[in-house]
Amino acid sequence: MADAREQRFLDWLAANGAVFPKLQWPASSAGGRGRGVVARADITALEPMLQIPAALVISEQRCWQDPQLRVALEANRDVFARDDPVLALFLVREQLKGDASFFAPYLAILPFPESVQDWSDDELAALHDRRLVAAARRRQSEIDAAYDSVFAALDASHPGEFPRAQYTREKFVFAWKTIQARTFGRRLPWTALVPFADCLNHANVATKYDFDVARNGMFRLFPSAATAYAAGAEVFNSYGRRSNFHLLLDYGFALRDNEWDYVDIELPKHDAMANKFPFLRRLQLDRRSSLEDLFPVAVLGAFAAPPASGAPDSPSDTSAESSSASEAERAAVRAGYKWLRRVLGDALGGFGVSIQDAEQELKRDTTPERRRDALVYCLSRMNIVEHVICQIDAALERLASSTPAVVVCGSDASVAGVAATLSGVNLSQAE
Repeated sequence: MADAREQRFLDWLAANGAVFPKLQWPASSAGGRGRGVVARADITALEPMLQIPAALVISEQRCWQDPQLRVALEANRDVFARDDPVLALFLVREQLKGDASFFAPYLAILPFPESVQDWSDDELAALHDRRLVAAARRRQSEIDAAYDSVFAALDASHPGEFPRAQYTREKFVFAWKTIQARTFGRRLPWTALVPFADCLNHANVATKYDFDVARNGMFRLFPSAATAYAAGAEVFNSYGRRSNFHLLLDYGFALRDNEWDYVDIELPKHDAMANKFPFLRRLQLDRRSSLEDLFPVAVLGAFAAPPASGAPDSPSDTSAESSSASEAERAAVRAGYKWLRRVLGDALGGFGVSIQDAEQELKRDTTPERRRDALVYCLSRMNIVEHVICQIDAALERLASSTPAVVVCGSDASVAGVAATLSGVNLSQAE
């Protein structure tokens, strides 16, 4: 049931022409992510789930058309070349207007945008991903730098008009993070906040939206041709093909079974096998990774020690040499698989928790929300690694129990040739 603020928002939407007869908000999210939107009735594929009039949309275009802001923006085009600072300044100004703002009912229901940027050092350490931790800290520094840049320019061009005592850093951070977490833009002429449409939670489902088709003046959101919702089901938007890295950084949550998730595995330095790939520093795995794509048999076989040279004395000698070469290639493949398994095993040990223990901790109602997000983040990545390890174990078992067909690279399989073969392999190059 909606509280007073939420009901005021719903009334404001209805009074200004928003249409969403088959959607109920607020409702409890099935995924335990707070509030969401559920279907009041069945929603078919490609049926418009909601229609929001242009008058309710906070776009970059609206900001530039604002009589007060336009003068300040035009005087500082270098600072306001991007959409983020433009929208952030508009949101702070509307917040300061209080109930006098047309958008007050919308602004009043916006939560503070939670993300890993707000986590403590101990909470960040539980992610076991130094790249995400560095990105979170860098993002906060970027927001601070944007605030300083914007208001240094405004202080110079419009002294006293945008006082920092009112246009505080805290309000700017709230506005900036709201823009990062809630805006639409890929299929719009400009980045925009769309009230109510941004209340749908994210899932990896295909959605469509359009704006002002046939000059209807509406933002419309649809389920895709392959998606439909039964009455009572939670209705989702899709933020795009986002890994948990980006979901945590931009939106403050991670998905348990995120099909777009991946994990970067740092390759050991000064290692005999790693030295065979001097141009690579890390291996990137995702949910579609296959062992043959990652480490083709032909490539590993090329690292086999060549048989002793010398002219064969008889056909039987030629056959023996061929057998020796094949066995050498199989040995090289085994060595490569065992090396990769050891690297991936070390990576699993670096998550600070086992898959089984993470699963158990997530079942406890007492697990704090940020800890849950960290566990989901680690668990998704660990499952990706475990999937490849299982492939390696199966391949090693086949090698031990039979004489599999091994692709012979031939005498010209030089390291340069192997490097060319690896050019299509899912390996991350050194930065």
